[in-house]
This record gives sequence, C-alpha cells and structure tokens, in this order.
Amino acid sequence: MVMISILTASSCSGPDPDTKSPDTPLGLIASAGDGRVTITWVTVTANDLAGYFLYHREAAGGSETRSDLLNLNSKTITDLTNGTVYLFTVTAIDEAGNESDRSTEVTAAPNNEVSLTEAGWEAWEAGDYETAFTRFQSALSFDQDYAEAFTGLGWTALRQEDLETAANRFDQAIQKGPANEDPRVGGLIVHRELPGHLPIAMAYGRTALDNDTDYVFSHDPAIDIDLVRLMLAQVYFLNGETFFSEAQDLLDVLVPGNGLDPSVSSSWVVEGTTYTTYAAALLALIEYAFTLHGS
Repeated sequence: MVMISILTASSCSGPDPDTKSPDTPLGLIASAGDGRVTITWVTVTANDLAGYFLYHREAAGGSETRSDLLNLNSKTITDLTNGTVYLFTVTAIDEAGNESDRSTEVTAAPNNEVSLTEAGWEAWEAGDYETAFTRFQSALSFDQDYAEAFTGLGWTALRQEDLETAANRFDQAIQKGPANEDPRVGGLIVHRELPGHLPIAMAYGRTALDNDTDYVFSHDPAIDIDLVRLMLAQVYFLNGETFFSEAQDLLDVLVPGNGLDPSVSSSWVVEGTTYTTYAAALLALIEYAFTLHGS
C-alpha cells in the first residue's frame, strides 16, 4: 500500500510577517542656533523599535536629506545656512523595517548675531518696529557686544520716540566699536533733544562728519551728510555765541551764497526778512536750511 501524505499550506508556514508600523512620533520641538537646529520629540514606545529617521529640507524647496538611523529622540543638524528656513519631520522604524507615518512638520531658521540683525533691519525698513526690536535683541543673545544690534535698537527706539532709550543704545553701540557712523548720527539726533546733552550731540556730530563726508544712512537714505551738517549747525547755535562761526561754516555749505556776515548788519537778511541781530538771522538761516535739507 502506498501512503500519500498531503500537507496543507498552513501546516508548513511560519508566523505571519510583521507589517505593523510603529506609532508616529509626536511633540517635535525645533531649537535654532548658529548654523544648526536641534530637533527633539517624544519617545515612541514599542518593544521592537529600531530607531528614528529625521528628514529636513529648505522650506523654499530643494532636495530632502534623511539622517542615519537614530537611537535617541533628538538630533542636531549642523552646517545649515543662517537665516534660511528649514522644514523637519521624523518617523519611527521597527526591527522589521516598518516605518511610521511622518510626524507633523516643524520649521526653524538657524541664526547668529549677523543674520538676526539683518532681519531686524528688514523689519525696521518695513516699519515693523516691534519685530525689529525682537530681532535686534535676539542678536545680542549670540554676541552681547555686537555694536550693530545696539545701533538697531537705538534707531528702533528713536522711531518709537523713546529718546532716552535711543540715546542709551546709541551710546552702547559707540562704546562697542561700530563699523560705521550710524550710531553717532543717531546719537546726534537724540542727544540734541535731551536736556543737558548738547555737548554729547556736538561730539558725535563732529566725529561723524570727520569720519565720513559722504555719509548716507543705508536704511533711510533721507538721512545723509547734509542732514548731519544741518543738525550739527543747530547744535552749535544752541551751544551759544562761541560756536556761531562753526554753525555759519556748515550753513555756507548747505545754503551757498547766503551772504550772512556777523560783522555786517546789512547782511542779516534771510529770505527777504531783515533781522536786528546776527543771532536772529543765523537762527532764521538754520530754519530755512531745514526746509531744504530737513527730514
């Protein structure tokens, strides 16, 4: 007799393959630094968890980068471009190779004092002074001696008409060693308005004029060397008769051929009006110059 044994498929197969993916990682947090972003997330609970993959790309587009398999629930991505916005997402993967759905994306832009200050000026030029303040202040968290950030804070406070704060920030910028005359010009503007501060305004204005005779404030070109001359002429005048000649010298540049002469009373005429004192005529010439060069 021939015995025939028939084995069913189920009797010779092993366990069903693992096709169940791990849970999706949650709670992503992005922390930006100088050229880097650190991503953390809530640990996925699974007996067969093998690790995680972190994906990132620029928000503006471009290719995506996947990390090596990660054993921890955090990863710092380095060599990023400051000021560029990146998108980050995480998946979990088990020992069978099943990968979870991607987590919710988070965004972050690595920064340093330079990129944050540049962003602050962008906001300032757009008239968004609250954002400008935040970015300039954040720049100081990277470098507490960064003069350009103090300069930005000074101009922000000036536009918000907080003259005391503006003066303090401009003074700090100058103490830190600025790369241009922006804080001195700002200091000239605000210190001339504060009681007892005319000598400071004069010193800042003189230095700015000596250092850059072609000065233009890059963030507001209406503030230029002629406005510096005009404000300094006003400061000279307010400091008294001893400085009238310095004021006159600047006004001769701003209003050529004005003809004003302290020793000739018949010359004390400005825009058709005759004045009885040289001081009154000089003041009138300053006021007229403001109509030509004021901002």
